[in-house]
Amino acid sequence: MVTLDELRARVAADYAPLGLPSWPDPHPGGAAPREEEYSRLTEPMRYRILRRRVELWAARIAELPGVVAEAVDDGVRLTSPRPGTLPLVLLGRDVPLPHVEIAVVRPSIAITTQPDCGCDACDTGSADLLSTVDDAIGTVIGGPFVALVGPGWLATWHPEGAAASNVDLRWAVGVSRRLADGQQVRLPAGASAFVGRSWLD
Repeated sequence: MVTLDELRARVAADYAPLGLPSWPDPHPGGAAPREEEYSRLTEPMRYRILRRRVELWAARIAELPGVVAEAVDDGVRLTSPRPGTLPLVLLGRDVPLPHVEIAVVRPSIAITTQPDCGCDACDTGSADLLSTVDDAIGTVIGGPFVALVGPGWLATWHPEGAAASNVDLRWAVGVSRRLADGQQVRLPAGASAFVGRSWLD
């Protein structure tokens, strides 16, 4: 079985000869953006490189033994036969600007959207965007990965990081770690937990 590092290297090798647009971080060294950059959107179509990146990931993941790729609106849903894994949903959309969404189980459980804004002030350069997409996919298929979903809130956890929207991050991290360890956890009313193991060895 391929490792996550090997899979990531294959995707990068597939991408390299395509000659797609690339651009540097316009704010090197953490420089603050200028005020006018917040209302400026330079070449939004260049963000289509992210769609191509997730397409390459989908193709490589689909080569793994037993993985099933199912077309969904604007993308693909990938399912591993390995016990305890979560389906990975990769979407590419053009409204309001070209972007990709990486989700688990179903499209509504999006763990990241890239670019998250698209304005020049928030631009971090093409290399960082591609790496962010790679990292997000890797956290799901590399496992363990936990998504907590409740009415109006979402939290995600993996061994190297966590995020929370409209819910306490410290609480979410504690619950996620217990779930990843196989413990039974009582969740708030209306909440669901999705716990994923590694797709890989």
